[in-house]
Amino acid sequence: MTGVDFAIGSVIALLMIAGFSRASSGRSLLVTFVPGVAVSWLVLSWMYLRHATLPSSQTFVPWFFSALTVQFLHFAEEFVTDFRSFFPRLYGGDPYSERTFVVFNMVSYALFSSCCLLVFYLDARYLLVPVLFFVVYGAIGNAISHTLWSLTARAYRPGLVTAQSYWVVGPVALYKLIDDVGATVVTSVIVVLALAVTVTAFTTRGAVRS
Repeated sequence: MTGVDFAIGSVIALLMIAGFSRASSGRSLLVTFVPGVAVSWLVLSWMYLRHATLPSSQTFVPWFFSALTVQFLHFAEEFVTDFRSFFPRLYGGDPYSERTFVVFNMVSYALFSSCCLLVFYLDARYLLVPVLFFVVYGAIGNAISHTLWSLTARAYRPGLVTAQSYWVVGPVALYKLIDDVGATVVTSVIVVLALAVTVTAFTTRGAVRS
């Protein structure tokens, strides 16, 4: 990864934070997606400073799309269990409209997939941040957030069942990308600690159990 790749990737991370902040209903995306982008940028920085080489497409791309396959099932569970209302209300916001919820997710999956293919088949390494974000928050973060919401409520909350597979798929996909067990463990722990604070500390009073 060149300095230019890292600089452009950093700008992309800032644009993602700005976009998620603007699109957030209440604090919903601020306490979930924004920490995910921040950790993704930290991983990008680590890769840049370590002069880490990308794995072959055969090593990582199948795991990326395995995670994406789970994500489609996860989206289906969220859709039928009204996650679009539960999630923003938990953080003081209004429900996302059905149209917004569907379009936002489908466009995001298309962008993440395109970035992955461009990184590994056209060497567009400056697009690593969206790929990392899907692995760091879309997979690992989803497992953590959905589990915390249900544990806190001591009851099922939308998205819990399919999110559990990400406890395995997420860390494996990250390891396949960065090829470092220690960095994978440290990153996963950082995500756990960050989300343990943000997704529990900023809920609207009484919303978790409602």
